[in-house]
Amino acid sequence: MYAAEKLGKLGFDVTVYEKAKSLSDMRFDWHDDVAPKIFRRLGLPIIDEHFKKRSWTFVTPFEKHLQPMVQDESDPDLSMERRPLNQMLYDRAAAFAKFEFGKTVTAPVMKDGRVCGVVADGEEILGDLVIDCAGAYSQLRRNLPRELGVTEIADHERFVAYRAFVRRPKDSPDPQYTNKVYLKHLGGAGLSWAILDHDPTVVNVLIGRVNTLPDTDREVAFADLMANNPIVSPEVVRGGFNVVIPVRYPATKFVSDGYAALGDSAYMTIPMLGSGIASTLLAADFLCENIADGMTKGKKAPELFNVERLWKYQTACYREFGAAHCGVDVMKRWLLTAQDDFILWAFKQGIIDNDDLQISAAGGTLKLSVGQMLSKLKKAGLKRVPVLLKINTVLNRCKKAERIGKQIPKNYNDGVVKKWERRLKTLFEKGDIQNAKANEKPFII
Repeated sequence: MYAAEKLGKLGFDVTVYEKAKSLSDMRFDWHDDVAPKIFRRLGLPIIDEHFKKRSWTFVTPFEKHLQPMVQDESDPDLSMERRPLNQMLYDRAAAFAKFEFGKTVTAPVMKDGRVCGVVADGEEILGDLVIDCAGAYSQLRRNLPRELGVTEIADHERFVAYRAFVRRPKDSPDPQYTNKVYLKHLGGAGLSWAILDHDPTVVNVLIGRVNTLPDTDREVAFADLMANNPIVSPEVVRGGFNVVIPVRYPATKFVSDGYAALGDSAYMTIPMLGSGIASTLLAADFLCENIADGMTKGKKAPELFNVERLWKYQTACYREFGAAHCGVDVMKRWLLTAQDDFILWAFKQGIIDNDDLQISAAGGTLKLSVGQMLSKLKKAGLKRVPVLLKINTVLNRCKKAERIGKQIPKNYNDGVVKKWERRLKTLFEKGDIQNAKANEKPFII
C-alpha cells in the first residue's frame, strides 16, 4: 500500500489486488512490534493505537534458566495494532490507487520471458510492472518460469506460528516476568512466548515451529505454557489460528523483467523473530525511489521496469538490511541445532549477554572483538574453551555471510549474479549451518 501511494503520486495507473473480501478482513486482529524510526524516516504518521514494548525475558529449553533482556529505552519498539495501521496506509494509498478486494492472484502473465500482468480469479490483467506482496506462499512467485531465477523458499525456512490472545484468569497473580520468550520450547525447533498484554486482562500467546506445527505439538506446548504461567488460560479472545512467516535471509533474486517481490514474498523479515513491517516499508521506498530515478533519466516502460533497473532496488535492500539479515540467519540456524544444555550454559555463563540479545533481536549481526572474545573465554573457563572457539567459528561465518551479502553485484549480469548467489548459498546448505564450510579460522588464544 505504501508503494501504491508513492507510485500513484508519480503518475502511474496503480491497482492493488487483494484476496481479502474487505479492508477489515485484510489484516490480523492483533498488534506487532515495529521500530518507530522507520515512520520518522519515511515521513509516515505513527498511529494512536500503539504502546511501548516491554523488555523480554528469554527462557532456555525446558525452563531451566531465565535471562532478562533490558532493552534500549531511548527508542524502544512500539507494538502497533495491525488493523489501524492498515487503515492508515490504505487511506493514504486510496487517494492515488485503485483497490480490488476479493481477487486472488494465482499466476503471472508471461510474454517473451517477461512478466506483463497477473491472473486474478482466472482473468488476465496486463500491466507494465507487477509487485508481488502475496507472502511466503505466493502463488505468483511460485508459478514464475524457473529460468527467471527468482528465489523460492524451502520448507525449513518457513516458520509456522499459532497466535492467540487469551483471557487472563481473574485471580492470577501478577507475573514477575511479563514478556517470556521460550527458546527451543520443549526442545522443539522454534520458540513460544507468553506476554502480558497492555490490556492486563489479556495474554499474548505464540507457539511457533520451523516448517510445521502439528496440532498435537501445539496442544502440548500450550499446556506447558499454562502450567508455567498462571496468567494463561484456554479462553481465546482474538486470533487463535496459524500463520506462516519466512525466517531466512532475503531472496538472492527477487526481481525480473516486469516483476519485483516485496515483503514476505521476498523474505524481508528478521530471521531470528520474523518481524518484517519496518524492512518492508523501507524496501517499498527503495523500489519507488529507483523507479522515480529512472523517470528523471528519461526511462520509459518497458526499459523502466527491466531487471537491470530493478536490480538497483534489490542492491539497495541488501546493503541497508539484507546483508545483516544473512548474518542473523547463520546464527539462527545454528541455535536451532545447538544442544539444549549448551544454550543453558551459554546464558548462565554470560557467553550470550544482554547486548548480544538486543543486537540479534533487532536484526543485527553479532561481532566480537578480540578483547570481547577474551572476556568471554575468561567467563567460560578452560574446560569450555574448545566449545567457545566453535562459537567463534560460527560468529566468523555470520560475519562472512554479511560480507558476502554486501558484495551483491552493483549492476545486473546474469552470470555474475549467479556466482554471488552460489557463494552465499554455500553457507546455508541443507539448513544446517554446522556443515557449512568457512575460510576464516577462529581466533588463536
